Amino acid sequence: MRNPFFTLLVSRVPNHDPSRIGIVVGRRVGKAVTRNRLKRIFRELVRESQSGMAGGFHCIVYPKIMVLGAKYQKIGEIWKNTLAKVGLL
Repeated sequence: MRNPFFTLLVSRVPNHDPSRIGIVVGRRVGKAVTRNRLKRIFRELVRESQSGMAGGFHCIVYPKIMVLGAKYQKIGEIWKNTLAKVGLL
């Protein structure tokens, strides 16, 4: 799934109860401070939504630089909507 803030790749893994999410930020996005900030934002989004997530998925999140200019609530709404579309919530 693609949107202005991130790309989410999802793979269904049967018999794997807790879903796993990896966050990948390439060097093209910016220097270490910028990349770490993006990872912190998405780690918090994952932490907030992890209790309601369905099991059996492996996901990879590729954040985009647009996240830094957006409000956290807006990113959170899009994150939850995307998870619901792919069947994780």
